Amino acid sequence: MNQMQDERLHFMERTAVGAGEIIMSYWRSDVRVHYKDDKSVVTEADLRSNEHIIGKLTREFPDYGILSEESEDDLARLNKSCIYVIDPLDGSGDFKRMEHDFCVLIGLIENGKPVAGVVYEPKKRRLFSAQQEGQTHMAEGVSLIDGKLYSESEGILLPLTPTGTVNWKNAIVGHPKNYKGDKYNQLYKLLDIPQTRLKGSGSMGTRMMQVALGQTHMILGYTRNLKEWDIAAGHMILEARGVSVTDIEGNPLEYNKETPKTHNGILVAHPSIREDAVNHLRECLSRLPL
Repeated sequence: MNQMQDERLHFMERTAVGAGEIIMSYWRSDVRVHYKDDKSVVTEADLRSNEHIIGKLTREFPDYGILSEESEDDLARLNKSCIYVIDPLDGSGDFKRMEHDFCVLIGLIENGKPVAGVVYEPKKRRLFSAQQEGQTHMAEGVSLIDGKLYSESEGILLPLTPTGTVNWKNAIVGHPKNYKGDKYNQLYKLLDIPQTRLKGSGSMGTRMMQVALGQTHMILGYTRNLKEWDIAAGHMILEARGVSVTDIEGNPLEYNKETPKTHNGILVAHPSIREDAVNHLRECLSRLPL
């Protein structure tokens, strides 16, 4: 990893933590809320975090494209080899309810592939980051003072490969706790995954970091509408951990598409169960409604 890439990652870390501080300044139950066309929540904290991140990145990297959940999509990004993919507040509903499952996501994509990622959990003051051909770092008690990052833990280097062996029959699955439909329950039933093996989270970023920490071993993203900004940052971090991140059929994910969503879902799997996950999914997906 060359010096330029290191500098980009450090800049992303500082930018994410700064956004987290802005978000926490709105930490109250009466924070102003808007609703998008799809009825999803967007708070004033989302918008202010987005302004902060976009402003920082465009000034520092004016030639890079940007794709953000809270900004109008500029398709000029399709002609850029490097783009930043951003979710300024992943888990807005949890933030509004003053729960802790929300985070700031910043991913860097080069030629359709993730090369750096930062996930910052503002309430927990916990920062995850990774870059291509590197390892995942986690720092706790993070703060930004005079533009510099400080950590009470002084940074923890997580091993490149997850420890231990996981069996398909005892793997813990990260589940979207706020999902109101029945698709996932149908899928778990076909896969013979009981409710006791589910661990819920309100945001995809937090759910992916549960896998990074070994708290869960798999995510079955059974949706064709998951957006690139939900997964780009976490993808790089998990890949650096040796965790497989693909579509539900085991195919590579591509980023910076004209329609920026996963057209075939996402499968996050501990390396010891990846093959089992792909095979079991292949057997049952044809029996599920779209």
